[in-house]
Amino acid sequence: MGTIRTFRNGLLIAVVVLAGCQKEATGQVAAVVNGDEITLQEVNAEMSTMQLPQGVDKVQVQKAALQRVIDRRLLAQAARDDGLDKTPEFLVRRRQLEDALLVQLLSQRVGRSVAVPDAKAIDAYTKQNPAIFSGRTIFTIDRIQFAVPADPTKLKALQGDHSMDAVASRLQQLGIEFNRDTGQMDSAQLGQDRLDRIRSLPAGEPFVLADNGLVTVAVITGSKPLPIEGDAARPAAVQLLRNQSLTAAMQQRLAAQKAAAKIKYQDAFSPPASGSANAPKPG
Repeated sequence: MGTIRTFRNGLLIAVVVLAGCQKEATGQVAAVVNGDEITLQEVNAEMSTMQLPQGVDKVQVQKAALQRVIDRRLLAQAARDDGLDKTPEFLVRRRQLEDALLVQLLSQRVGRSVAVPDAKAIDAYTKQNPAIFSGRTIFTIDRIQFAVPADPTKLKALQGDHSMDAVASRLQQLGIEFNRDTGQMDSAQLGQDRLDRIRSLPAGEPFVLADNGLVTVAVITGSKPLPIEGDAARPAAVQLLRNQSLTAAMQQRLAAQKAAAKIKYQDAFSPPASGSANAPKPG
């Protein structure tokens, strides 16, 4: 970096020459966009999101990936020029994405410490869960679906209804909007416990499932066996067992964080008392 000295109105003015300080696209830097470096690591991360055919020219793919990053960076710079990075919406979304990414990375780190189950554990798991493996079945169902109401205690009234028509009539009386149609249900997704509870009901008796704020009331109208057995069952069992171990490990980590955390709620947002029901259980 050099300096040119000149006189103007009797004052010495130092003009800094920045040419020698400009960022260059060398080494681990694939490109520089308006002074913002794009590294080879970023290019490789971009390539990991692309579906690449076999035998593709890696150099050409890298160039294409780099152009995608450059285009995105330029549009991001345009958004900053418009002040969008200062808006409340951006700040909230950035926090959401950062939190989600950190949780994903934590899950990956914890997952690397989860042991691979041995053959005995795999065999025991497949035998204990026929709904997922040897007894896997695709059911046809008549179903009613609706969002969990603001007052979930209203749904206790459904316990006295023993047919789909009776459930539909009851929901109309309660003023709860719903959709009724036919659909399919995979016993592997239900899991063994829920399937056992459903099968314990009298024929034609509606069962209730609640997931992610959506209530499904249904009856089984048909079925088709679709078992997973033999060698095909083992990798699926390994993955499910590892997922269970990972979930348990993440829940333990969450419990530890909660125990150490200081959380203050606004009154209207206080969590419900432990043990309160959000929706009726199956059966």
